[in-house]
Amino acid sequence: MIPLLQDPKPITVRQCLAALHEVVLYRPELTERIRVAVQAIDLTKYKDSMSPLIKKDADALLSMME
Repeated sequence: MIPLLQDPKPITVRQCLAALHEVVLYRPELTERIRVAVQAIDLTKYKDSMSPLIKKDADALLSMME
């Protein structure tokens, strides 16, 4: 799932971020790896209409991992 965070399709990235909530809950040992991958998402490659949504999803996931 981590490679999908770099997918060119924003909907794929958003769905992956949503699914990673479950992964973090049940596989806490993967939290740091997921955190690094989420922080590496390049929002500039997405349209202005989608980048804020991806950022919001990423921020929600990151705050859940704290």
